[in-house]
Amino acid sequence: MANAQYAILRFAKYKGPEISGIEAHNERTKEKYASNPDIDTSRSHLNFHLVKPERKYRAESERQIAAAGCRTRSDSVRMVEALITASPEFFKGKKRAEIREFFNEALEFIRQNQSPETIISAVVHMDEKTPHMHLSFVPLTEDGRLSAKEIVGNKKKLTQWQDRFWEHMVNKYPNLERGE
Repeated sequence: MANAQYAILRFAKYKGPEISGIEAHNERTKEKYASNPDIDTSRSHLNFHLVKPERKYRAESERQIAAAGCRTRSDSVRMVEALITASPEFFKGKKRAEIREFFNEALEFIRQNQSPETIISAVVHMDEKTPHMHLSFVPLTEDGRLSAKEIVGNKKKLTQWQDRFWEHMVNKYPNLERGE
């Protein structure tokens, strides 16, 4: 019997200074990545954007926050990053176009659940062991408040995100199981 193939969605929240490091990793601005030996820089040219950043991540998040008229504190979450992938077995034997289609479908899910205007970047890394997408967005609510807690929330809310992500992806990829 084949191994189970999981749809994977994880979130991380960032408050400020670390956003530059996240951007350097996602956009592959460094020549060497001592912190991540899995990156094969000879394959970095295979990486691709589904949403290309117009500005630096931190500058774009501050621009959106200011445009929404939000007040911030030093501990305010200014950016949320979703890591989207599937089990390594899922990608085995898939052509580049099929991999791109998987991530386009995942991007569509995020756009249905978070205002598309808040998305700073969606970049797919093909230069590590398993293809995956880093999707960064500003946690602005529909009524214009800055609230990662309301969007990503607590354990219950994260479970709902996982459920909805799997329900969305399984329509097109019926072999996928819900991630743990």
